Amino acid sequence: MPAHRTPQLLVASHHAAPAEQLAQVAERRGYAVRRAFTATQALALSHEAPAPADVIVLDDSLPDMYVLDASRALRDDPQVGPSTPLLLITTGQPTPKEHHMALRAGVWECLLHPFHAEEIGARLDTYVLLKLDGDRARRSDPVLDDAGLYTLQGLALRAHELTLQAFHHAEPVACLALAPVTIDERNAGVVDLVAHVLRTTGRRSDAIGRVGPGEFAVVAPGTDRVGAVLFAERLARAISAAAGEERPSLRAGYDAVANARYTAVEPKNMLARATSALRAAKGMGAPNWIQAFRG
Repeated sequence: MPAHRTPQLLVASHHAAPAEQLAQVAERRGYAVRRAFTATQALALSHEAPAPADVIVLDDSLPDMYVLDASRALRDDPQVGPSTPLLLITTGQPTPKEHHMALRAGVWECLLHPFHAEEIGARLDTYVLLKLDGDRARRSDPVLDDAGLYTLQGLALRAHELTLQAFHHAEPVACLALAPVTIDERNAGVVDLVAHVLRTTGRRSDAIGRVGPGEFAVVAPGTDRVGAVLFAERLARAISAAAGEERPSLRAGYDAVANARYTAVEPKNMLARATSALRAAKGMGAPNWIQAFRG
């Protein structure tokens, strides 16, 4: 582990055995461990001095809140945000539906209890290093623009994190790039409208940012190729409704993999392929406004 500071682990569990075993493993590896017994305590302790939690672990024994609601509440806390690894302790193998629900709630990985000490310790170390690397990258370059959307740098970071989450849940992941059709700058305000709709209708589990002048991208874990098309159509309807009488035309491109665990995918390549498909869509007529990347 990094020698310059002590890694911080928060374990929120009402059951003694999993929390104590995890705490013992972490403390032997030099972690500072905070224990919470309710979701309310976890929210308070997640950014307690001397440093915010590097990894948060929850289990479904929390008495005051459904564990996935607790995960969503932590994700909504700006001091935790989407980039703090959040893990879920389970005592049985989650079903595909449970994996999907956990992914949507911001859970990075499900940990099966009882644990193998060396394996779980190595996983914690990996997540802490990923968090610290991400924090350094975020300090060096802006990751959000004035509208609250990810910059290209921020989107690349989140694409890496979301692809990792999709891998651990054996879920699909898609990238959708889209842009409004502008006409000699006469409807330039439509770009701001699209940014507003994306920001206000985006899903908690997605990352939304800019990939070029007037061009946007959404990285969507848990979304396959069919879902990417449906997602683009839903966004088009929302943008048309927000625009009123002057409904803008859109162009969209996407790339997706059906299962991130079994299909090798480089997040930066997925962003590039979706953007390439968008550029292809811009050269076509309205009936072909959504294009898949075709290589």
